[in-house]
Amino acid sequence: MEEDERMWIHMDLVVEILSRMPVKSLMKFKCLSKEFSRIIHSRNFVDSCLSCSSSRSRLLFFFRCFKTNTLVFFSAPHRSTCAIAPTRHDMTFRGGVDVSFTSPPVRGLMLCAIGHNQLFICNPATRQTIGLPQNIMLVERDNLTELLVLGYDPIFDQFKVLCIWEYLNARPSTYLQFWVLTVGQDGNMWRKIQGMPPQLYPVTSAHTCGQGGICINGVLYFKAYSWTPSRHHPTITTHVVTFDLNTEVFSLVKTNDHLCWVSKLIDFQGKLAFISRVKMDCTVEFCILEDKEEWSSKVFHLPWTQSYSKDYMRTSHSVLGIHDGDIVFTPEGELGSTWHLSLEKRTVRKVVYEIPITKPYPLAFFFANHVDTTVSL
Repeated sequence: MEEDERMWIHMDLVVEILSRMPVKSLMKFKCLSKEFSRIIHSRNFVDSCLSCSSSRSRLLFFFRCFKTNTLVFFSAPHRSTCAIAPTRHDMTFRGGVDVSFTSPPVRGLMLCAIGHNQLFICNPATRQTIGLPQNIMLVERDNLTELLVLGYDPIFDQFKVLCIWEYLNARPSTYLQFWVLTVGQDGNMWRKIQGMPPQLYPVTSAHTCGQGGICINGVLYFKAYSWTPSRHHPTITTHVVTFDLNTEVFSLVKTNDHLCWVSKLIDFQGKLAFISRVKMDCTVEFCILEDKEEWSSKVFHLPWTQSYSKDYMRTSHSVLGIHDGDIVFTPEGELGSTWHLSLEKRTVRKVVYEIPITKPYPLAFFFANHVDTTVSL
């Protein structure tokens, strides 16, 4: 073909084609030229991919493989009625595989901790990791617990990590400090900030094995409790506290009497929610935050909860979240499968994932609404 007869594809069409491709293919294409690499890592391209998250949103789960000292991630689409072969990503971390993930994925990135004060942000799809600087104040103290939550500020396109540490001393003199790290900015240093309303203490990993917090539309939500002494038994009330990632201001949500330490905070179609009641007739009530001063409730029949015998904690922690109009649930003991209840049709379906491993590994975590992206750190 003569040079003047060659067909040129408009760049907008190239971007549209690339946005429909899996991340593994994109990582290969970025090596073709600097232009491809620039496009794939640009904010506009990432936003284009994330804008169709309802169709790209995936279930993410991982295993610890001690033999090879790697974390084995699997991601698979939610929308299916048959067996799925998930995408596999193997990652190696400095410090081993005893990794804990402190909060759900945010725009494809995850915050993880190895041991005490060794923090990383990773992208399982690209297998990229970045170590976060140590907070000297944390290193120098042993008798403390900490709350760590990753969030994203869409206004300034910034990832931030909120750290609240609680110096364990005899109350009421328990000492709290509040720190924020803007990833890749401010010299990549921790900044001390003003704290949340007084007489509140964060529900940290020392209190419950549940998630630390969740990011929804540029706001972090996490649990805190107030402690009121009395002659016989102290009165403990659990609250929801918000942290605006743009203004970096804490605020308190109206108290809900059904919220407790083990309640799992979930994203209910862009709103904060948690399971408030589990009944013997397999009905589960969700409390949904409409605004900071008003809670609503919805009741659903979840047939798989019958085996849980009204066990609130097991039911609450088995619900992964709400995806594309479905309540996504992972049944206890059923490795590699999820149940989906349609909020509109009230129908139930099961999705099975073909996990390509020859021997079972201890399952660590399931996460719903994960998106494979090319977000670069």
